[in-house]
Amino acid sequence: MNKKTIIKAAMIALIFVIFMSQGALASEKAIAVIANGERLTFDVPPILHNNRTLIPFRAIFEAYGAQDIAWNQELQKATGSVDSTTIELTVGSNIALVNGSHVELDVPPIVKNGRVLVPVRFISEALGYDVEWDGAKREVIIKSPDYYNAFYNDALGVKLRIGQSVDELTAIMGKPSRIDKSGKYYDWYIYNDEIEHYMQVGVYENKIVAFATNASSWVLNNDLRIGDFKEVIEKKYELRGSFIYLKEDSLEILWDIHDNYSLSTFILESTNAPNSNYSFLSFGEDYFSEEVARSFERQAFDLTNVYRLRHGRQPLAWRKDLAEMALYHSKDMAANGYFSHDSLNGDTLADRAKKFKVSYRSLGENIAKGYGNTLRAVGGLYNSKGHRENMLTSEFKYLGVGVAFSGSTLYLTQNFCY
Repeated sequence: MNKKTIIKAAMIALIFVIFMSQGALASEKAIAVIANGERLTFDVPPILHNNRTLIPFRAIFEAYGAQDIAWNQELQKATGSVDSTTIELTVGSNIALVNGSHVELDVPPIVKNGRVLVPVRFISEALGYDVEWDGAKREVIIKSPDYYNAFYNDALGVKLRIGQSVDELTAIMGKPSRIDKSGKYYDWYIYNDEIEHYMQVGVYENKIVAFATNASSWVLNNDLRIGDFKEVIEKKYELRGSFIYLKEDSLEILWDIHDNYSLSTFILESTNAPNSNYSFLSFGEDYFSEEVARSFERQAFDLTNVYRLRHGRQPLAWRKDLAEMALYHSKDMAANGYFSHDSLNGDTLADRAKKFKVSYRSLGENIAKGYGNTLRAVGGLYNSKGHRENMLTSEFKYLGVGVAFSGSTLYLTQNFCY
């Protein structure tokens, strides 16, 4: 073998060793434990033992807010109490005690580097937490009952969840800008003082039962956010059409079809309806009222402005004459059973502007029909190329919205101008 061949063989061997070393390092990547979105720290790192993750018992109990943590050196027994649950584990034993009842473990606690390591899944599930293992990232993901179905806003330092009381809501967010009718059994508490953090909070009998927003500053369960692609979400959750069922709640997702089917709007509702006359998909007896129609108009205005902000546009201002013109057209369509920018008597948008003495340099109109609420109606307009252009046109400065009903059918008109 000549010298050049020897050198080449040595280089190939070196590259092979480097690749082998990198593979070994990748397989030995430290295990991370993520509890409610926060990475826990340990003085002795977690280990895999018989395909189970073991972590220092004191650290995990402290992370869960244990009121009492004890170690009996003689009996080699670790004890921790969280709320009304007490767990006892003994080093080397496959039997644990949960509130005095025997439970069999897949793997017993062990001692390593002077620390007692216990199975994180067993501890967590015994306390009512959910545990997932991400093998690719070597992460243990833990979620408490309170963590589920909660909206987070890091910019505001806020967390809101289904089941919280109105007192908790107002202590966190302040009083709502207004209270709207939803057409369902609950009312919407509207927060729009800072439109970039727009949020609709559904309240029934002083409890939060729903959330809705298209503002990108809100994140559901520190996991789902505006802009996430459908193909990515489908790998994490079971999608049934546009719905994901999260424990006892239902999440409806409105997609942005112009952005590779990315998440555009959240609608989260409790599926525990208050009585047999309602379900989370149905509307109440007052759905077709004038009060609901006026509420939908205001919501459509806010939602449109959030979409504009997401695209770097300035929010629009409400104009009464545009709103009156829009309501006139919605009522005319509802009363006469048609759906068109031109009325049955031939009136055009320009004719209606003249009738209502609307001054403008440029005028635009969007119409929607048949959607159950304004979140879906405005989301539908946002997905229609021409309507989307009206909503996002930089030159437009003003907007008015009119909503009317014909039976169970909603008619919505938006009029824009500058």
